Amino acid sequence: MTRLLLARRIAAVAALLALSVSALACAPFATRAVEAPVPQLASVAVAGAEIAAPSVAAAAPTRPRLVAWGPAPSLVAGASSAPGIYGDSAILIDEASGIALYEKDPHARLPAASLTKIMTTLIALERGHLDDTVEVKVDSRTMRGSTVMGLVPGERLTLEDLLYGLMLPSGNDAALAIAQHISGSTEAFVAVMNQRAAELGMINTRYTNPHGLDQGGPYTSAFDLAVLTRAGMQREDFRTIVNAKYRVVTGSIGTYHLGTLNPLYGRLAGVDGVKTGYTRTARQTLVGTVTRDGHRLIAVVLRSPDRAHDGTALLHWGFESYAWPAPNSVASVEGAPRPGT
Repeated sequence: MTRLLLARRIAAVAALLALSVSALACAPFATRAVEAPVPQLASVAVAGAEIAAPSVAAAAPTRPRLVAWGPAPSLVAGASSAPGIYGDSAILIDEASGIALYEKDPHARLPAASLTKIMTTLIALERGHLDDTVEVKVDSRTMRGSTVMGLVPGERLTLEDLLYGLMLPSGNDAALAIAQHISGSTEAFVAVMNQRAAELGMINTRYTNPHGLDQGGPYTSAFDLAVLTRAGMQREDFRTIVNAKYRVVTGSIGTYHLGTLNPLYGRLAGVDGVKTGYTRTARQTLVGTVTRDGHRLIAVVLRSPDRAHDGTALLHWGFESYAWPAPNSVASVEGAPRPGT
């Protein structure tokens, strides 16, 4: 009986040891499974219903430090609280100081639709010449359901004309024509877009095309778009294009009447840009700028059901709630770039 009991105890200890070794062997795999990223879900309203739409997890918000060339504004006494914003993500920054006055999930990676064309414009201005003659190979008649300038193969326009066709009526055909002219192919141009984004510190941005349609899953963030817009607005040629409301251009084949889609004109004093966007995935998007008394605010709204409301509310609140030091009461920021350089 004693030997039988001893044998049973030895068997029990052996089983326990085997179980422990098995658990240790599996532990690393269990740890990896727990640490694996889980896709985030963002709620999107579609035709009155609410469905779950995938959103790309943002990188850690180690935002680049924006170089300041002017003093930051201060909240005025008795200022109202920040407005309610319908969009899933938004930011309001003071251009000169780079300070964020309002933020709502500003680093979320979301599709931006035609706000992509801000980068397309910046690269075209940096790498091309406004008086370049571009022979168009794009046929807008094949781009059904897309916002277009109306280009047809064989049309000859200047790069400047195409940029107005890109930014005012949001011509996806103009985006392709510009990309092909600057880099030789759409794919090569997209590589330049992503390189420029990296140079600007846009860590939550990935471009897949020059126009912003959803193919390939492009994404950016409200903060990154504010960084991009701030860089663009330092160029006079960029400011001129994004502040245009209407322009007529004539090519070798046709004449194009181009009007802005920016809903902020007529709602606020001092509007001087920039761009709207829309796809079913991105919903309504907007980058809007207003300049008053030499101070510019940049508002970005993503995935909104009412971008006009959101942009107007943010920019109005910013100028009503903040004040800047008098020019003669502050020292200039040493070594900082100036607007327009």
